[in-house]
Amino acid sequence: MARRLGVEDPNWRSDPYVYLLPPWCQRPLCLCGDRCQLMASRNPDIRGRCFFRCPNYDRETRTMACAYIKWVDTENSVLDLTTCLQEGRWYFTSESTEQYLQRKAAYERQYREQQCDWRVLTTALPPWEARPRCRCGDRCQVLRSIKPTTLGRRFFVCPNILDDDFMEPPRRCQYREWIDTRRVLTPPSRVVQLELPEQYRVTKVRFERGEGSSRRG
Repeated sequence: MARRLGVEDPNWRSDPYVYLLPPWCQRPLCLCGDRCQLMASRNPDIRGRCFFRCPNYDRETRTMACAYIKWVDTENSVLDLTTCLQEGRWYFTSESTEQYLQRKAAYERQYREQQCDWRVLTTALPPWEARPRCRCGDRCQVLRSIKPTTLGRRFFVCPNILDDDFMEPPRRCQYREWIDTRRVLTPPSRVVQLELPEQYRVTKVRFERGEGSSRRG
């Protein structure tokens, strides 16, 4: 069965000429703390190359709120525009602001619904105030296990990373508490983390500012 174009897919980069979008939690955070918008370059030298950018564009000043950019493609497209059109392939299409805002609203609505049942739903994050504190005194980060015997299970862990050059980086303290009691995924399924370190930091800052944890980017 053919995949629908313009929808979210965990394997969205499996074919660069099929217009698929990354799941919300796979998008990097810009310097404003928001999930990035997916764009395609219109520069003739690198036309069609995809990149993430800050979604906050001021139409009056024609400037972005921050200068964050992360390239997805490192090489130019092999196929030219004519070939792509003939074969019904995607060449260069940017995610519109309307499309981005619709996905953001849908995700935030889903998140609010999931928060009420975060212990049962294996794709949900707990509210900030429901997280235990690690031995360092900080609210815990939520990770998913990448080990075959516990694949996909969520657990609380100390958020203070000492060295991020490792697949499972060492933490300042060894606090760990399981949320899920059974394995969620079956090998060789790919584990997508629900909360990256930068997302944890944004959530923490928002809560400390008094914005609460009902909003998650």
